Amino acid sequence: MKTRSSGSSRATPRARPRIVSSELVRSRSDEITDAVARRAYEIFERRGRADGHHEEDWRQAESELVFPLTVTVSDAGPCLTVEAAVPGFDACDVEVCVEPRRVTIAGQRRSGEAVGAACGVRMYRTVELPEDVDVCDVIAAVEEGVVAVTLRKVSASEAEPAD
Repeated sequence: MKTRSSGSSRATPRARPRIVSSELVRSRSDEITDAVARRAYEIFERRGRADGHHEEDWRQAESELVFPLTVTVSDAGPCLTVEAAVPGFDACDVEVCVEPRRVTIAGQRRSGEAVGAACGVRMYRTVELPEDVDVCDVIAAVEEGVVAVTLRKVSASEAEPAD
């Protein structure tokens, strides 16, 4: 497997983003959903159990717990690059999962502190890719608050199963 993970050469040595399995990412998604549900219920109770505000309670809980990730996908010939701003998250806080047609970026700040106006100590975002990629040829790096994942596209002949 040719999976690589790289950190900044200028920064002090630290853990690199982890490339993780889809099972672990699904587990992270479940953990986040459960935490948001618990927080939304607390908000509901604090409101005096007033009905009719469940969507508002959920959005408030999400905004308190989950950092909003904006992800871009760029096409660079033989590769796709997925980037997301992750201010306040160190490389060791970031997990990346690559599947043939999607990338998930997840993580949790170890310090537990929100940065600036950005709330949420956890992040989670799955983005669909426009083409198949080689899940074994991944380069991931976090530098200056941006996670970048470079993926080699799979050619049509590689994507077709052999008979």
